Amino acid sequence: MRSNPYTTRQRYRRAGGGSGINLQPKDLSTKGTILLMLASISGFGLWFLTPVSDFIADAVLLFVPIESDVTLGREALLSLKRDSNLKPAYDAYGVEKAGWELVTSSGATQACPECIWDFGVVHADYMNAFALPGGVIRVTDKLAVELTVPELKALIGHEVGHVLNRHSQRRMIKQNMLKHIIGALLYEDNDGYEESFGEAVGEMLLKGAQFLGEQGFSRKDEYEADEAGWKLLGEARVDPRAMISMLRKLWRASGDSGETRWESTHPGTRDRIDALEKKWEDMSQSEKRRYERSWY
Repeated sequence: MRSNPYTTRQRYRRAGGGSGINLQPKDLSTKGTILLMLASISGFGLWFLTPVSDFIADAVLLFVPIESDVTLGREALLSLKRDSNLKPAYDAYGVEKAGWELVTSSGATQACPECIWDFGVVHADYMNAFALPGGVIRVTDKLAVELTVPELKALIGHEVGHVLNRHSQRRMIKQNMLKHIIGALLYEDNDGYEESFGEAVGEMLLKGAQFLGEQGFSRKDEYEADEAGWKLLGEARVDPRAMISMLRKLWRASGDSGETRWESTHPGTRDRIDALEKKWEDMSQSEKRRYERSWY
C-alpha cells in the first residue's frame, strides 16, 4: 500500500508503515529509549549520508501536537512582520479566495483538522511564497500578479504540502537534533504542569520561531510538497498541469539560471518541472480526460 503523500505523521501511524517501525504516541514508556538510540547515530557519518536524520526528526514529530505547530506559525508570522521588510499587502489577486477554495474542496482540512489556515499577500520586489507551521501561507505580490487562478491554487497547494508534511519543524529538529531530544526529555519550565515529551519539543521549537520566515527547504521537501499539492489539485478538480505552468513561469523569471529568491528557498525547479511532466504523461487517458476541458 502506498503511503499518504500528505503528511509524514500519517505515514508512521500505519502499522508497519514507513520504515516498518510502528511508532505511536501511546508508546510513551519506550519512546525515550528508542529516540535516544536513534539520536546516537547522529554522531556518525550516517547522519548526512543517509535518510536517517529525516526518519528521526519525523519520529520526534509524532509526539508533537499540531496545536504546537499553530502556535509556532503565529509566533513566526509576528516575528516576520516585526523584523523583516515583508509587509502585508492588499490582496487584489484572489490569494485568500484561491487558498480557501483549495483546502475546502480537497483533503487538506481532513489531513489536518487542527490547522488554522491563513492565506495572504506580502509586498516584495521579488517572486516568492512561503508556508509557516500550522497553516499560515503568504505569497509576494510580485508573484501573485503573474499567476492565473489555477496557478495560484497550484502554488498554494505546494505550500500546503509543506505544512502538512511539517517540513519547517523537521528542518528545525534536524539542525539541533540532540539538543531537542535530550532537552525535551529533561525539560522543566517550572510552570506547575508536567509537559509530555512532544509538548516539550513544541515549546523548544517555539524559541526558534524568529528564524523561520522565508527559510529554505531541501529538494526532498520540495518533491514531497509537489506530490501533496498535485494530489490536492486533483481532489479539488483543478488541472494539476497548473503546477507545471506555474513552475515554468518561475523558471523563466530566473532567466533559466535558477538564481532567484524562489530558487534559494524552493530548490530544484527545473528538475521538478521534468518530474511533474513525467507524472502527467504517466497518467491514464481516463484520468487526463477529467481535465481536458480545463484551462490553466
